[in-house]
Amino acid sequence: MQKQREYYQKIIETKYDYTVMLKNFLSAFIGGGLICILGQLFYDFYFSVLHQSEVLSGTYMTLSMIFISGILTAIGIYDQLGQIAKCGLAIPITGFANAAVCSAMEYHKEGLILGIGANCLKLAGSVLVLGTTSAVIVATIRYLFEVVI
Repeated sequence: MQKQREYYQKIIETKYDYTVMLKNFLSAFIGGGLICILGQLFYDFYFSVLHQSEVLSGTYMTLSMIFISGILTAIGIYDQLGQIAKCGLAIPITGFANAAVCSAMEYHKEGLILGIGANCLKLAGSVLVLGTTSAVIVATIRYLFEVVI
């Protein structure tokens, strides 16, 4: 029994290289920060220069970020940036656009309807379902806390 425990401990033992972890953390932090700065620049451009309302500026900014990440994915640059910025590039809305475009590109040989149309949100569909479900659960918990407390 003791041999099994030692063997199991040896298997699950994880070697941490903290310098690599720190480098990945900083890459993600800086990459995500640059995405946020770019989004803020778009927002300020729409709000201050084009004199749009706050709501429309936010909508246009989101659409601009989705469009740019879709184009960068289609021409193959987004994946290279993702290797540098790690999850800092994948977590914002740009990561969702990347997932949708990648799914569409994978099935483009099957045609517009059955290929791209049917599979465009294949990968992102699970994100939508799980995100919506978790939002409902969190909203329910918050509502219960507000009513009870």
